[in-house]
Amino acid sequence: MMRFATAIVITLLTLGGGTLFAANYDFEIFTDNGNWGVNGPNFGDENLNLFVEVYNGFETASFKFRNESGPSLGSVSITDIYFDNGTLLGISSVESGPGTSFSKLATPTELPGANLLEPDFVTNDQFSADSNPPPSKNGVEMGEWVIIHFDLKPGGTLADVLSELADGTLRIGIHIQSFPDGKSESAVHVPEPATMCLLGLGGLVLIKRRKV
Repeated sequence: MMRFATAIVITLLTLGGGTLFAANYDFEIFTDNGNWGVNGPNFGDENLNLFVEVYNGFETASFKFRNESGPSLGSVSITDIYFDNGTLLGISSVESGPGTSFSKLATPTELPGANLLEPDFVTNDQFSADSNPPPSKNGVEMGEWVIIHFDLKPGGTLADVLSELADGTLRIGIHIQSFPDGKSESAVHVPEPATMCLLGLGGLVLIKRRKV
């Protein structure tokens, strides 16, 4: 997916004596199966907008996957979700939003095309989930969402998770089905968050990011 100039907004507020971290990441396709693959004519389509919002419950990490693609993408759907390494301890629950139906443990067990990445994407401790049959219909279609809640390793924090997402220690992969050409593609999160906010003590900071 194309990356554009954006502003990272960091907001610091008091919330129940704790600190709430949140960041919103987009995804970039790395496979080459069809028109939306890395060598396809529609690679970088501005209408393909898939995101994961990462936030915490003070001893957990939650990952909300959203599909905000344009109508030209039809019924394109996130159907499989994978996690590679990091501070995560285990999936505590999967919360399916309206129109979606997901369960723990994806089939296939590894992100399709995982060996195309460097290093290979290896799904950690069965940290995966996928949509129930029919997969595209129950996946994250336009305007829908699904949340995967994780427990963290002892001593782990959301700050650790965000740091790992930034440096590649933790990667998030998704399998996307029902492109208009009938093909599917795989994507990984882009390390730079599209937006970020931290709730704790302090003020408001705006950081501009140059176009890539």
